[in-house]
Amino acid sequence: MIIRGLYPSSQFTRVDKRVFVDRNLSDGAKVLYGYMLGLRNGQNFSDKYIMKALDISKVVLARRKKELKDRDLILVEQIAPRVYFLYIGYSTCPASKVRETWISEEEGMNDD
Repeated sequence: MIIRGLYPSSQFTRVDKRVFVDRNLSDGAKVLYGYMLGLRNGQNFSDKYIMKALDISKVVLARRKKELKDRDLILVEQIAPRVYFLYIGYSTCPASKVRETWISEEEGMNDD
């Protein structure tokens, strides 16, 4: 099978193949992960936004987020009341490492 496609990059998201074929993750968790990868760095969004976009309930969203957290693919950190950072990792760089990298870069900017 030879694939030929025309994919406009502004409308498509690349997903880590290892995550995509991970049998320990539900298909729903993979969809949520792929959706979150498509959000821009610095974009502010709420759980309601994701629930509406994916047409899922709060319970389903919580379950899928827990799956991703358990695999260290996402890490959610509260920084103020009702304000959170979402760190998104991938198979070779867990979300906890992504968080460390962001923090060290911010500290480096503050040293200047």
